[in-house]
Amino acid sequence: MRFVPGNHLRLLRNGEEYFPALVAAIDEAGTEVFLETYIFADDETGSMLADALARAAARGVAVHLLLDGFGARDFAPRFHDMLRRAGADVLVFRPRISPWSLRRGRLRRMHRKLACIDGRVAFVGGINVIDDYDTPDQTPPRYDYAVRIEGPLTEEVRASSVRLWAQVSWATFRRRWPGFSALSGKGVRASPDAPGANPGGQRVAFVVRDSVRHRSDIEDGYLHFIAEAREEVVIACAYFFPGRRFRRALTDAVARGVRVVLLLQGRVEYVLLHYASRALYGALLDAGVEI
Repeated sequence: MRFVPGNHLRLLRNGEEYFPALVAAIDEAGTEVFLETYIFADDETGSMLADALARAAARGVAVHLLLDGFGARDFAPRFHDMLRRAGADVLVFRPRISPWSLRRGRLRRMHRKLACIDGRVAFVGGINVIDDYDTPDQTPPRYDYAVRIEGPLTEEVRASSVRLWAQVSWATFRRRWPGFSALSGKGVRASPDAPGANPGGQRVAFVVRDSVRHRSDIEDGYLHFIAEAREEVVIACAYFFPGRRFRRALTDAVARGVRVVLLLQGRVEYVLLHYASRALYGALLDAGVEI
């Protein structure tokens, strides 16, 4: 992990804080918008984001919306038509999904929830484009978090978005996206004052996971900080199925006197994962982990 100083971070709790901040940043965009999301729901929140993206594209901002082919398979045609008419670009990561294929590759999805506006402000977190309170069969709201970033790290977020957009563009059209040069590393030109318009005093690292060179980067980050913990580790996770190294790190932390708390989802969404993960709880509880 490479920590970058001089950033200003703001924690955003749930869509209630995240979506207004994201829409405000899109409405202030002067050059470009990159937005990546796994789910883009046809609800009040989806309409609000689609409207903001269309407004930006209509005033000449280069808008790039990247969706996952499974999570956003029901992306509303009215959103797509509105964005296309406004001049926004929409790409889909792995849109063809065969329910009969047994190839491991069919499980590769784009779960990233990132946004970068003008290379000046970025958003990183776990919040999909879906209303907090549109939660059938469960008590709302959804709980999730994102971080708003200003400062030098925004350029790393932007560079990651540019690279993925270029890769999906190549996979979709079999031609190089004109906004990206693999040799120079340059993409769409950011605002002249980006990325450090409002520097702060926080050091932060941007860590991504993929299926090639960065398969374990995020897990390695967790393991590093769990190993460094001296008082408390709190992990909130909807889908918790840790490997042996991760479980060992948690029990080792408890053994040296660290309080370890796991906040996990109780709702059953995927039956196999739900019960498989619970098979791990006994050993963790016996070791002193709080669940």
